Amino acid sequence: MNLPNSSTDIPIESVLLRRLCLLSAVWICSVVLLLPGATPRVLYAEEPAYPPPDFTVAFIGDQGLGANAKAVLDLIQSEGAAMVLHQGDFDYVDNPDAWDQQINDSLGATFPYFASVGNHDLAQWTGYQQKLQARLDGIPEASCGGDLGVNSACHYQGLFFILSGVGTLGSDHETYLREQLAADDSLWTICSWHKNQHAMQVGSKPDEVGWEAYEACREAGAIIATGHEHSYSRTRTLSHIESQTIDATCDDDPNTPDADVCVSAGRTFVFVSGIAGIGIRNQDRCLPATTPYGCAGEWAKIYASDQGAQYGALFITFHVDGDPKKARAYFKNIDGEVIDSFTITATNALTYHTFVPIVIR
Repeated sequence: MNLPNSSTDIPIESVLLRRLCLLSAVWICSVVLLLPGATPRVLYAEEPAYPPPDFTVAFIGDQGLGANAKAVLDLIQSEGAAMVLHQGDFDYVDNPDAWDQQINDSLGATFPYFASVGNHDLAQWTGYQQKLQARLDGIPEASCGGDLGVNSACHYQGLFFILSGVGTLGSDHETYLREQLAADDSLWTICSWHKNQHAMQVGSKPDEVGWEAYEACREAGAIIATGHEHSYSRTRTLSHIESQTIDATCDDDPNTPDADVCVSAGRTFVFVSGIAGIGIRNQDRCLPATTPYGCAGEWAKIYASDQGAQYGALFITFHVDGDPKKARAYFKNIDGEVIDSFTITATNALTYHTFVPIVIR
């Protein structure tokens, strides 16, 4: 919809703006226009704080160079993903040019591809960051502030996501996370970083992040995307991450094969998507290898060498079935098998804005 510009179409002294924000899942914000003798028009509207319908994002980590990595990128292309969020560890050979070319060969030079730094990216991080910045500069709809891939907050197509180097590179990550999350009211928010806490992966990785980063994102209702451990694992809805406390109030659709999840202030889920092309590891924790898994029952899906894992990616399609608060997610491998399939419901109190013109006669 083409909207008038307040500075040219309507004299500023004739406009009174008033927001009436109701305590509901939707902010209803009224625009009051005082236009004697004029035809009422909407003054302006804010960018919707949610993605367009059927907007698909691919999540990968731990990639490498070669046939397996290319097969995952080709899968991303064939699934119709509109962007990639890469949770660190790129090519493992410190070659930014080769890594960037591999992406270009499958997805194209202008494909929206965002990434967080991984430990295997440190030796040539300046080169990788330059590649990521050049790609960002070619996407006019995207904006990122801060130190890209280390402490950076980004908006693209109604998604808000933070690319963090917590546990890997940089400092003051927890403060940055809290400040950026508090300043944004997008319906869908993602925290993306590389490393893990031991209890938030099913292999042998130690505590390398700290719980504060996880809990800051949970408190804001942000999806937490990680890599580092070379397997795929996904939790149920957690109301406290350090204690792996499951939120039993999240409804689970019996028509979906795997546990659905909810994101809102105080609850979210965590996943590791670390099998994008270079090595698949075994399940060391929360055995047995079949459901119901061990530990506290926090894992909804585990896919490692114990389960015969093949390389793949997690796909999340936002704004499905005409509902901006609903997303559909699935992990698919390069053999075409869907390993995990679930629905995500966002129930944040502050979601999006609707502007209603009110004419005072």
